[in-house]
Amino acid sequence: MDRRIQKTRQSIMNTFIDLLAEKGFEKITINDIAKRANINRGTVYLHYVDKFDLLDKCIETYVEQLLHHCANSADTKLDVSAFQSVFEYLEKNFTIYKLLLSNEGIGFFRSRLYAIIAQTVTEVIGIKSENHAFSNGVTTHFLASGFIGVLEWWINNSMPCNVQEITEQLMFLLEPYTKHLVSR
Repeated sequence: MDRRIQKTRQSIMNTFIDLLAEKGFEKITINDIAKRANINRGTVYLHYVDKFDLLDKCIETYVEQLLHHCANSADTKLDVSAFQSVFEYLEKNFTIYKLLLSNEGIGFFRSRLYAIIAQTVTEVIGIKSENHAFSNGVTTHFLASGFIGVLEWWINNSMPCNVQEITEQLMFLLEPYTKHLVSR
């Protein structure tokens, strides 16, 4: 992709994020974005259909960045280092993830993150489960919901405990599941 196109898209997205923090999604207009980014309104429409498309692309970008970080820093195990890596990344990028998780009307980010976590858990269960007493569906949704709930609580409460504490507590809570799922 042309560097000018990348630069323009990044400028639009950064402006959108700034406005999202200031005004909330419902009050943002394409005119606001264009004016703040110092570009023509038509330029925004060259890159994004509307503000909903921009929101979708923004969510995809930040979900992909989180996944990319996790893929590069952990192996395929559900262990302390995998969880710690996720929370360290979220700590470094706290502002944007807090915005995406807490802003009204942006359940899309949570839904997308949930789907990815559920898919990952399903893959791990399918590959590594030795205990047939676990129902893959129930286990998947229990673990994904629990993880997302803890992640939201931690972000929305401005990280009330440090990365090591949250990781240790999660591993303690998940121990009954992880010993059956990742003991190989």
